[in-house]
Amino acid sequence: MIIPVVDTVKKHKKWFVAGAIVLVIFLVLRKLKIMTMINDIIEKLPHRGEYQQRSTDKIDRIIIHHSASPAGKFTVYDFARWHIDPKGRLNAPRIAYHFCIDPDGTVYQTNKLTSMSWHTINANATGIGIVLNGNFETEQPSDAQRKSLKNLIKYINDKLNKKLPVYGHKEIIGNSTACPGRNVKLDEFRNLS
Repeated sequence: MIIPVVDTVKKHKKWFVAGAIVLVIFLVLRKLKIMTMINDIIEKLPHRGEYQQRSTDKIDRIIIHHSASPAGKFTVYDFARWHIDPKGRLNAPRIAYHFCIDPDGTVYQTNKLTSMSWHTINANATGIGIVLNGNFETEQPSDAQRKSLKNLIKYINDKLNKKLPVYGHKEIIGNSTACPGRNVKLDEFRNLS
């Protein structure tokens, strides 16, 4: 006996709809989980002004940094104070990075994506700067930091609706630095889907 296609579609329609609903719920929850893992402290950090702004259309890369200080010894608030210090080397209006990831995997958003913060010579106008708290010339990034960094990169790519290439600070021409340190395996964070 041949079952007409129309009867088969009608019979399984409710399962198809249920499956589609479950998929949508899963995707929404996944997005919310990533969003709730980001602690927006932009306005809580010390600052002396604002960076020049850009359109998110101009963003074309993600640049990974390390704090070059022992993991967890200093906080994102310390980094912000050093960056804005008028007598300091940077003398910036705000912290230099867009995000900071602590050793426990906590992610802080420290600048708007539209801010042209001063994290990388020759890439400030188009890059998103992410700093991992630690000295990865001598230490290893924690598993929690690595996991949070992967999730953050995916989140940024989803938010901007484009797949951004990932670089280490040292890979951008004009930057004489070991940052983000020899123990950050950059290939681990490239080509994430």
